[in-house]
Amino acid sequence: MNFILLIKMLDLDTLEYDILYIALIIFLASFIQGFTGFGFAIISIPLLSLIINIKEAIPLAALAGLIINIFLLAQLNKHIKFSELKSLLIGSFIGIPIGAYFLTEADPKLIKIILGLIILVFVFFSLTKIIKRTELNLKWGYLFGTISGVLGGAFNTNGPPILIYFYLKGWDKFKQKASITGFFVVTSIIIVSTHALTGITTAAVLSKFLVSLPAVFIGMFIGSRFFIKISTDTFNRVILYGLILIAIFMIFR
Repeated sequence: MNFILLIKMLDLDTLEYDILYIALIIFLASFIQGFTGFGFAIISIPLLSLIINIKEAIPLAALAGLIINIFLLAQLNKHIKFSELKSLLIGSFIGIPIGAYFLTEADPKLIKIILGLIILVFVFFSLTKIIKRTELNLKWGYLFGTISGVLGGAFNTNGPPILIYFYLKGWDKFKQKASITGFFVVTSIIIVSTHALTGITTAAVLSKFLVSLPAVFIGMFIGSRFFIKISTDTFNRVILYGLILIAIFMIFR
């Protein structure tokens, strides 16, 4: 948090300080998303909530994430077949209401800890080659999609099952990232639409979103350039290390 103290020392007024801080966070999260195809929300929301209300941070992150996913999908469109996402999406739509109900009946902290530990075990087995990447049948998408929907409906954490599913498919880095992005484009549209219809996306959120757009595009562009330069094996390691960070975040948050 030293960079926050440094900004304060510049004697900026509160509004300018907030805008600069938001732009820095959005840039960092956009870079991660542009590089890996995931991670925007889990990076941006906790940091944004330090400076703005969480009720503004969530819809702001959803809007920025949707814009990034749309542009990434445009870049990677030749590597994606939406027919291959059908089972994941159907499973996700089934799982979301189950997760919303489950949230009222279970201890969310305990479930997050268990999920985080499961992810860490999966990563360990993958790094030690006990679990190997293989061409999973598309029917497995119903299971992974449903688990993703349950987690999304209950804890707004639908990413890990999707990342694991595409990792296990054994695809190259372009097809993996394109498929991850395609899935999140659909779910992002649903989330942003829900926020708009329920009034969560306010005029204040929209103004912050418009101001942060340059940081979105710059971060996404730089992250995408880094992605092009790495190999598929390196990308797969990034996926696994990203899962480790997500798991740690879920266990200790």
